[in-house]
Amino acid sequence: MTITLDSHYTIGQLHLFCQDYVCHGRKPYPHVILADGCSAEPDSDLGARLLVLNARRLLPRFIAAATDEAERRACHWRLGRRIVRRAARQARELGADSALDATLLIAWCDGTTVYVHLYGDGCLAARRADGGVVAIQVEYAGNAPYYLSYLLDRERLALYRVVAGNPLAAQSVSYVDETGTTTRLERFDTPLVFSFSLDAFPTVAVATDGLQSFVSASTSERLSVRDVAREMLEFDRSQDRFVQRRLHELLLEYSKQLVFNLDDLGIGIFTRTE
Repeated sequence: MTITLDSHYTIGQLHLFCQDYVCHGRKPYPHVILADGCSAEPDSDLGARLLVLNARRLLPRFIAAATDEAERRACHWRLGRRIVRRAARQARELGADSALDATLLIAWCDGTTVYVHLYGDGCLAARRADGGVVAIQVEYAGNAPYYLSYLLDRERLALYRVVAGNPLAAQSVSYVDETGTTTRLERFDTPLVFSFSLDAFPTVAVATDGLQSFVSASTSERLSVRDVAREMLEFDRSQDRFVQRRLHELLLEYSKQLVFNLDDLGIGIFTRTE
């Protein structure tokens, strides 16, 4: 069995420059790491890169903690804090103290399972062994994700609790499949950890929330994240840079239908080949 992976990111129609960043690699395990900088914060594109690169540096610590689900949840915020503290030191040296308002998603594969840690909002999608596609959307009340940067400032964290409204139900996790959508509400700082067996889900995609930003200019209607994911997963895995190629193809296909991604989009895909 071989694990093939690729990633890419692109600018949204409403942005002047892209604030998403993504990288992938094979050491120490196949991995995809992506971040989405807050559009309201200056230099958050830099912050997204710093978070991704520091997460890559600390990836072995996440892998060491993947003994079971309980341990992954227990170490989730401790490892996130390590990442953002390292990134904060680097941002200060660059005079970009406010750069780290960004979501972060870390995913890796041990050969049989894809593991995901998510800090903030984002999207996951997977193709089941029977060909069906499922999607997971993580959102926050008031469209205000819980950034790792809030761990660095008690006053900002206190303000976030106010903005979030009911902090016990500020995190929304929606599961979307062919039968409909099921949503659960969680406390704002509930660890977001997921795992996908490659036997059950041979293809797994991780993405920023730009995956749910596709809108028809003709009808002003937003496309279902599952529909977009299903189209994105129709790639030719034999091609190099298969995610980049499929994303460019899909954007062209959608543009002919006057459908555009309003937000930046970063995406990475793991797929198993026999």
